[in-house]
Amino acid sequence: MNTLELIRSASDSFSKSEAVVANYLLAHPQSCNVLSISDLSISAGVSEATVVRFTKKLGFKGFIDFKRAILQELLQNSNGEADPIYEEIRLADDPGTVVAKLLCLHKQTIDATSHALDRTGFAAAAEAIANSMNVVLYGHGGSGYIAQSAMFQFLTAGIQCSARVDETIQERSAGLLQRGHVVIALSHSGETPSLIQAVRIARRHHALTIAITNDSASSLAREADISLCTSVARTAIGAEAGAVRIAQMAILDALIVAATLINKQRSSVFATDLR
Repeated sequence: MNTLELIRSASDSFSKSEAVVANYLLAHPQSCNVLSISDLSISAGVSEATVVRFTKKLGFKGFIDFKRAILQELLQNSNGEADPIYEEIRLADDPGTVVAKLLCLHKQTIDATSHALDRTGFAAAAEAIANSMNVVLYGHGGSGYIAQSAMFQFLTAGIQCSARVDETIQERSAGLLQRGHVVIALSHSGETPSLIQAVRIARRHHALTIAITNDSASSLAREADISLCTSVARTAIGAEAGAVRIAQMAILDALIVAATLINKQRSSVFATDLR
């Protein structure tokens, strides 16, 4: 029995607060790669003492013993060998160590996002984009930069697209949308007020809305018609910022390719029918 199965099998023995820890870990297993005991207690909304009791109830000596076990299981590759685990960047790290750690973090982010992504929602989003008259991308800051980069890729693929990174323009442009238009809103937290408002307005005008965010329970995810979630774990020094953009761009790239293939498949069938 692996650690996640052990958590599930022991669910009846947990106290109410311990069950909160269990539910958080089962919903975000890949986040263990960077969570400290304090991070986990804050994320789950319990005390550190509760986390320790939870791990000991599972038969571990403590949190470190538990974390080592679950990471070894989560990061096993197809050969049964464990992939490298991201370790926090330290003041004494040399450039070679830094790049190795960050590339490890980025790889784990892509793997975790692939595992967490709702395939049904993704297919619906790709279909909507393939059928759309116009795709509008919304984002701020780093997410705004990704929106602008993705706009070029959409246009290159022959899909009408624009990017709005100013909150005033986002709200105004949302009011001009209509049925057949698609909005893709990018926000790592999913709590950017202007984006949530723009998506709300877009839905009111019958545009289909897609959220790309790291939190499936966020306000943006709840407001959008389709929510596609990345899985980026928080790091102590903010090293996850690059991983956030990589995960967002990976989902957007996949949407572009999938929508393009849908259109090409339709064209191929249409050409066959004409023969």
